[in-house]
Amino acid sequence: MNIKVAVISPRNFIENILVVGKTFSSLEMFPYSYENIAETVDIVQRCKDQVDVLFFAGPIPYQMACAHVDDKPMIYLPHSGASLYRALFQVFMETGFKEKDRLKISIDILDRQEVMERLEELEIQLHSLYAHEYQLADTPQEVVKFHYQLWKNKKIDVALTCYHSVYQQLLELQVPCQRIFPSKTTIKEGFHWVMLEGKSIHLKGSQLAIGIIHIDPYSKNISLTNYDMRKKKLMLQKFLMDYGEEVEALMEWNRSDEITFITTRRNIEKSTKGFSEFPLKDPMIHELNLRISIGIGLGNTANDAELKAREALSKAKAGKDGSCYLMMQDGHVFGPLGQWQHMAYSARSDNPELLNMAKKASLSVGTMNKLVSYCQKYKKTTITAAELANGFGITARSARRILHKLEERELALIVGEEQPINKGRPRQIYELQFNVFGSSGKK
Repeated sequence: MNIKVAVISPRNFIENILVVGKTFSSLEMFPYSYENIAETVDIVQRCKDQVDVLFFAGPIPYQMACAHVDDKPMIYLPHSGASLYRALFQVFMETGFKEKDRLKISIDILDRQEVMERLEELEIQLHSLYAHEYQLADTPQEVVKFHYQLWKNKKIDVALTCYHSVYQQLLELQVPCQRIFPSKTTIKEGFHWVMLEGKSIHLKGSQLAIGIIHIDPYSKNISLTNYDMRKKKLMLQKFLMDYGEEVEALMEWNRSDEITFITTRRNIEKSTKGFSEFPLKDPMIHELNLRISIGIGLGNTANDAELKAREALSKAKAGKDGSCYLMMQDGHVFGPLGQWQHMAYSARSDNPELLNMAKKASLSVGTMNKLVSYCQKYKKTTITAAELANGFGITARSARRILHKLEERELALIVGEEQPINKGRPRQIYELQFNVFGSSGKK
């Protein structure tokens, strides 16, 4: 089923958005363009009942629409510092400024600090930067006045604006100016969110599952030719297409190193055999010889599920060999999936004793809950760094650091040593000095 999306944009930019949107085969786009931003509310009133998602070209029309829409997902293209690059390039091309010149600039909507950081990255010398912070009550005329007065008083060389109407009026006033447009990457990411929100509508009543697969082709120190990498990507696409069909998932390649899929909790629970394994992981790792980390998140909305998937992915990336973690809506974590020592634990806690211990040892609540879960699973209170590394799916160095922190705070005690089967230094055995079999700290 196609996702119907209303694309609401200034007339001179809507084609840029539609061109990118046509690369998303699951989207059916309905373009609505305006010359004056004040037309936004009328457009929204006309189209909101005809589509699944409203997609705005910027934050201002989005905020204008918020008061008139309360039952429809709305996405907008943010104006970020990255959008500056094209505008700055045009400034240097059209005005004759050189990189060594100290520019005097005025901006609107963009965050001042982010703009400063982008200019520093480009090694552009700045004499002064004036920023107009957007307020919902602002009118285009007020923003025009802000830029015009600065130029008239010779405080700026050029104005950079995110408003189409402001840009047009500044040109009429003969103020040197450039319009800031969202980048293609920003538009792609916007459509990605449109698809997630649209999918969540079609799956209404079911909890969503979003998975993020991160590929690190350089982690195994393998030198790959372009042909080899293309071949591996084709194989990977075959794996993903088959899996997507199995779990009725929508697959999306976000970047060259990431794939996102979205399905229902019911489908992912069945595929992972009750959150205990992930069928794609081993074939992708062994047959493609790539390090692959996977995070799966569950949530009632696409946004909730993606946030949980990002948290799960960060845990998977911390593993030494690439792994898969799943995080529930309530913060409960399963992982590493597909390994004999996989565990279930909570990333949160309302247990004051456990919270105090985590703070005392400078460890996260999730790490403490994971440690409790490990001890409960194996019915033991003693542990070595090697056991902890295997159980947590982390490096031995990270495991030693955790145990050392616990020992420093008298939450663990060295009670002995064991000699590994192979030659090597004896391993210290730690005994935990708190009750792991009482109230576990799980929420």
